Amino acid sequence: MMKLVNTRVQSGTADRIFMIIRVLLTVSPFIALGYLSMDAAKEGAGGNIQAVISSNPSATVMFIVAMLNPFIAYLLGFIKDHLHDGDYDYAVANMFLMIIAELMIQNFIYVLMLMFLTYKCVKTYQIPVKGIVKRMAGNHLLRDISGSLVVLAFAGICMFAMLRLG
Repeated sequence: MMKLVNTRVQSGTADRIFMIIRVLLTVSPFIALGYLSMDAAKEGAGGNIQAVISSNPSATVMFIVAMLNPFIAYLLGFIKDHLHDGDYDYAVANMFLMIIAELMIQNFIYVLMLMFLTYKCVKTYQIPVKGIVKRMAGNHLLRDISGSLVVLAFAGICMFAMLRLG
């Protein structure tokens, strides 16, 4: 009985961490818009964000990267639901792919948050991480990670653009 109560408290902590990260990921486009409006005011564009985005390619890439984060937050909702349903392989595989995507777009704060969330979920739900891909191979692997693959594709495009811009 005591172990059941302790697990519920720990999963509640993981749920709170999920919610905090999802809110931060969802708010990131608005933070980017604030940054771009300050940049527009600094350049004398009269607060015209569109002028800054069209004239500065790195600002454009930054804005696209910021717009990718709410989709990651949306996918984290699915990951949380799969954790509660006991589909741990789905959750961990997608969290690892989200970490890789955030690494590609160089959002290191979100990388650290997602790594902490992954660690917390693995510890709370006692997930055997070893052999996840092997266990998922026969159970529709591509279907399970399709959302993360879309995020990885957009992250790859943004990473390529960032590398080309310098």
